[in-house]
Parts: sequence; C-alpha cells; structure tokens
Amino acid sequence: MPSIMQKLLIILILSNLLNANWNNNLFNIPMFSNNSDENSSAKAKRLHKEHFNDIWEDVIDNLEDGLDISKKIDKAPNRAIFIDDKKSLRKKFDNVLDNIIILLLEDNLLNYRKQIRDAKSDINSLEKDILEYREKKITAPDESHLKTTKSEYNQKISDIQSKINEQKQSIVNTKLLVSSNLKNMGINLSAEQIDVLLSRVDGDDIIAMTLMMDVLKQITTQLMGIMQESSEELNHAKKYYGMNMVLLELVVYIQDNLIKKVEQKYIPKIDNILLNTRNILLKTSKKISSENNLQRKSIYNQNYKAQKLTFKVAKLYKKNLQDELKQIRKARDISIKNLDVSKNTFETVSLSSDLYKIISSSQNIMREVMKLQIPDIIPFKNIQMRDKFMELTDKIKEE
Repeated sequence: MPSIMQKLLIILILSNLLNANWNNNLFNIPMFSNNSDENSSAKAKRLHKEHFNDIWEDVIDNLEDGLDISKKIDKAPNRAIFIDDKKSLRKKFDNVLDNIIILLLEDNLLNYRKQIRDAKSDINSLEKDILEYREKKITAPDESHLKTTKSEYNQKISDIQSKINEQKQSIVNTKLLVSSNLKNMGINLSAEQIDVLLSRVDGDDIIAMTLMMDVLKQITTQLMGIMQESSEELNHAKKYYGMNMVLLELVVYIQDNLIKKVEQKYIPKIDNILLNTRNILLKTSKKISSENNLQRKSIYNQNYKAQKLTFKVAKLYKKNLQDELKQIRKARDISIKNLDVSKNTFETVSLSSDLYKIISSSQNIMREVMKLQIPDIIPFKNIQMRDKFMELTDKIKEE
C-alpha cells in the first residue's frame, strides 16, 4: 500500500508574507464578472456533489471496518505473537484511514493542478516556437514563392500568440474554479491570495485538505440524518456515532502526518537552502573584496544581490512554516479534545438523542478547526518576491 506521505495532501498555514498589489500576468486572476463567477460556482458544486455520491458507499464500508478494528484495539493485548495486538491492529486501522483519504482525494476538482501544469508547459513550448520564428525572420526574404517570408513569419508568431493567450485564459478559468469552490465552503480568497496559495510548496495541500474536510462534514451530516431516523434504536445510533468517531480519528491522523511533513521534510529542506546560500554569499563577498577588475566586480555585486534575495525569501519561508506548525498543533489539540469527549460519551451514553447532540456539536468544532487551519494569506510585495518563492518551491519539491 502506498505510504500516507505519498497519498496525503496536508494543510499548512500561509501567513505574514508581504503586502502589495500585482499586475495581471500569467499567475494572476483578473477581475471577473458576477455571471462568470456564478457559472464557476455552479460547476464547483456539481463536481463536489458528484464526487460525494461516487464515494459514499465505499467510505461507509471503510468506516464500518474502522469501527470494528477500533473496538478490537481497546480489548487487544499490548503484545502478542499468535493474535493481533494493539500495534498490529493500529496498523490495520491506519490502513483503513489511508483508504478513506484516497477516496476523499479522488476529486475532479483537484484536477486543477494537472490543468495548470499542462497549460504552463504548452505556453513554454509555444514561446520557444516564437523565439525560433523570430530568429528565422531575420534572414527571411520580404517576398518569395519558395521560402517563408518575413510577413509569413509574423503571421505564424501572431497565431502562436493567440494560442498562448488561450492557455493563459485556461489558467485563469481554472483558478476561478478553485476560488469558487473555496467560496462555496465559506472561504473567500482574492485573486492575489489564490496566486500566493498556488505558488507555495504547500498550496496544493491546503486546497486538498480543505476539500477533504468539507466532504467529512457532509458525511457527518448524512450520519446525523440516519441517526435521526433510528432515534429509538440506541444500538443503531451507536453504530453511526462510532463511524463519526472514526472520522474524528481521521482528522487527528491527517494532522499528525501533516506535522511530521512540516518538521521532517519542509523545514529541513529550507534549512539546507539557507545553509548553501549562506556559504555562497560568503564566497561571493570574498570575490568582491579581492577582485580589481571593475567589470567582474560589478558582476559579482549583481550576483551578491540575487543571493541575498534568495536568503531573505528562504528565511521568510522558514518562518512561515514554523508559524504554520504552531497553528496546526493548535488545531490538533482541539481535534484531540473533541475525539476524547466523543469516545467518553460513546462508552457511557444511554440515549440516542445524546449521541446526536454530541455529533452536532462536533460539526461546529470541525468548522472551527477548518477556520483555524485556513491561512491568512497576504499577497507578495513584488513580482521578484513571488518568482523567488516559486523558485524555492521547485527546489523543495526536487530535493
């Protein structure tokens, strides 16, 4: 089974970047008409509903398996050879949680990543074609029946530029769909904030996690409806309440893996970038001091400025991740307390109506957790800062 680190997309918190307004370009979303926004909103809702309907039965099956294993864990010995012990059962339980996560992430709305990536790839390829035609145009004849003329190259370039504009608009539309989907969940982000989100190494994690949490809320709502229909049957009500406890376990499980990812992957990679950049800065500084040739000295100075920007942005990146880690832990603490109350109630309750009230209360707590984990995103100060963030993001993903 694939590891959770490969399957799980997680939440991190984006905070305290730098204030500014961006000009419209490939990575920005222009102002949209209300009609366009409504169309994207309707599409987002439709895709979300289709996804929920597709996974409902499989999720319920996994929740039942998880509940059965959870009951066995409580009674199992700490260590055993010929029977399952707590450790082996916990591994099986985690596998069930992994299965649910995979189902939650099989969402058409998450295709935005591939769509944007493919569009950018097409744009890069088309821009290379334009460069090639411009080079050939230099020696092209003004008129000819055998060779491509300057005007014909101009037409080729114009046609390609139209294709580039189409791809840019495709990116805009895809980002609008992301924005509309988040808006449907009560999360309002501006065009600039969406761009910040998508430029970060954890941007996909935040969006995917938000979608998962929203689906979990929908599943809980459905379980509450079933419980109401079984209001006089305590055993039936406890079964669905137990499924809800598995969902709460899932939230904590996701947050635990998220904390590990930040601590063991993102921050160490940023530390490596900071260390390497610091060493390069020292070398460049020595070169500046020892170089007498003004032209070479000027080049070293320019390199030094670029390296300082990398160091500055990497420090900011690390600070954001550290701040995000604190927020994630706060959210996890709330989730743990919610889970503990649910378990205690499950063991002692004698009325199905009490179970319903606890689940209803946990819904409100889950909303609080979602809000706590959604970043306070501030647009970049300038394009250079944005580009450097994207450059560092690529390095983190590669290493």
